[in-house]
Amino acid sequence: MNSTYNRLATFLIVLLLVTGCQLVKQEPDAKQVMLDEHIESGTWRIFADVPEPRFGGAAAVVKDKLHLFGGVNMNLHTPEGKDRAQAVKLHHIFDPATNTWSEGAPMPDAKGWPAIAVYRDKIYLFGGDNKAIDVSMTTTAWVYDPQTDTYKNIAPLPHPRSYCYAVTVGDYIYIFGARTLRSDGKADRSTFRYDPRRNSYKRMADMPEGARFIVHGSYNGNIYAVHGETDFERYADGVLKYDVAADKWSKLNIPRIEQRKWYLSQHSTHAAIGSKLFILGGWSRVTKTRSNRAAYFDMATETFGEVEPMPRGRCCGVAGVIDNKLYLAGGFWKWVDDVCDCKETWGFPFPR
Repeated sequence: MNSTYNRLATFLIVLLLVTGCQLVKQEPDAKQVMLDEHIESGTWRIFADVPEPRFGGAAAVVKDKLHLFGGVNMNLHTPEGKDRAQAVKLHHIFDPATNTWSEGAPMPDAKGWPAIAVYRDKIYLFGGDNKAIDVSMTTTAWVYDPQTDTYKNIAPLPHPRSYCYAVTVGDYIYIFGARTLRSDGKADRSTFRYDPRRNSYKRMADMPEGARFIVHGSYNGNIYAVHGETDFERYADGVLKYDVAADKWSKLNIPRIEQRKWYLSQHSTHAAIGSKLFILGGWSRVTKTRSNRAAYFDMATETFGEVEPMPRGRCCGVAGVIDNKLYLAGGFWKWVDDVCDCKETWGFPFPR
């Protein structure tokens, strides 16, 4: 009796193992395969110009529209006629269905380089520089309701922060990354979790190294951060990964295709199509120029890849994904003559 039972138990265990292996070896999802092929074979398209050029803004997508908030404008003039940078309150909305930009309610105060996230169709903005570039840092935070086109003050950040980033996972918004006013020093490594229901912050695990100029995304319970610089203005390499459930940051030592900073797709709530997080443009360490390269980090396989280059080298803009298409706005071409002449909106991928 015991031997029969043992043989039956062994058979069931083997059956479960074989079945499990078969499940693991399932064919890739057909929709994902089609999406990957579309990305690999896609091309870039130019859309309507942003009404007012600026860089260092922040972008979020709600109900298939891209909201571009704030930023820094270099096309303003002092009474003496000298160019100067100044943060702006501007808020514009892009609708790809009509290829048009419209004006939204301006922000309560000017901001460049804030963190931005979406929670339950409302847009949250944290910190930023309310003067220009590396001049001041703020703690102010707002929630914007696209349905009513209104802002509301929320609890300020625990300390001033600019060049910061935010990601929504579940019912919380995680805020991390920063640039100090002394850019040749160590960056703020702290992570805070904001609870929109209680309007409160909680200190979480610190990042393993300083990080700024970040393109970020979330996948399978993890936040991934591809940063352009680390402490002392050094070019970054690898990828920072935050396990939300474990409250633990780690660094994945995965070499970049090319080290760059000042990405075109930074300061955006969502720059990923499927599992592919797009790291676009920026300043190349290799060529010492504004780059038109379009790379991605696949958060599912934790590998880098590359697609067709952008129409032109470009920095410090914003990005958003609508209907599995990536839209880019703002930024600049080069320093200083035409730093704010970058009005074009680009989209990818589209059929050739």
